[in-house]
Amino acid sequence: MYRIDFEKLDEWIRENNIQKVLIQAPLGLRLQLPLIVKYLREKKIKPIISTGKCWGACDVAYMEAKAIGADGIIHMGHAGFANNGELPVFYMECRITDPKPLLDIVDKIPEAIGEKKTVGIGATIQWIDFLDLFLEKLEEKGVKCVIGRRSHKTPYRGQVVGCEYACLWSIIDEIDCSIIIGSRFHGVGASITTPKPVYVVDPEMKRLYEVNSEAEEILKRRYAWIQVFKNSNRIGVLISTKPGQKKFSTAVKLKSILEECGKEADLLTVDELNVDQLDNLPYEAYVNTACPRLSIEDQMKFRSPLLLPSETLIACGRLRWENTIYCRKYLIT
Repeated sequence: MYRIDFEKLDEWIRENNIQKVLIQAPLGLRLQLPLIVKYLREKKIKPIISTGKCWGACDVAYMEAKAIGADGIIHMGHAGFANNGELPVFYMECRITDPKPLLDIVDKIPEAIGEKKTVGIGATIQWIDFLDLFLEKLEEKGVKCVIGRRSHKTPYRGQVVGCEYACLWSIIDEIDCSIIIGSRFHGVGASITTPKPVYVVDPEMKRLYEVNSEAEEILKRRYAWIQVFKNSNRIGVLISTKPGQKKFSTAVKLKSILEECGKEADLLTVDELNVDQLDNLPYEAYVNTACPRLSIEDQMKFRSPLLLPSETLIACGRLRWENTIYCRKYLIT
């Protein structure tokens, strides 16, 4: 089901003299682990499997690898952007090998999006190999398509990740709507951060659907949490210890702004954020400079506001909600 580039893996092993390696995999790819382990053992390399969560290329397990004396890390399911040089990292992208589930949905798209629309296309790394084929089949159906540029977090044209939709912003003036090949998670992220309608093509679920109504509900809830935050006095500013989420200077600036607004603010470190961690702290609200999707997906689990940096600036009167929503580019930041 997934393409694993063993030739490039061999090259990485030789270049870095790997003897012991930590393997990270997100939940959806862990069934592939026996294949990787078997291959490494045949190469006389000692594999050790991480059971920790693996959220993205921002979440490389450097500390875990160092703790077990690994020479490097195999990070499955994501394209690399956050390697800080602490240890060699091999980003095993695990791309889908069969385009049929994607192409089976093509016939449904023209009717769903309407006529005479120019569509911007984005895809998760697993489907990126079939982006041009998907575009070709859509254009055969009379749908004009555009693929956006890469960015510092997305090394491939048309690629999206949960916190980065620069490929859509690079073509936003040319398109009437967007299609995201992936899942609801990526579609909702695109809808929250871009002002044009977004449709999700989910090949695994064999579904095509629009997510704008869900995104609008999320935005309404975000506005309500901003109002709660305004009436809070003791604020915790969260700094992630994950290598690709660490925004220390942003956190320090926000702490200063909060204090200028008459609030008490402390800096707090966090790795895996959960309800128990915040419930046992003496703060009325929090600023999240870690993974932005924690504030979007997990806010309802917390009793206190968990604002993004842009939302914090709105609460402090440094940005206007109307201007931010109109632009939307800065909502997940």
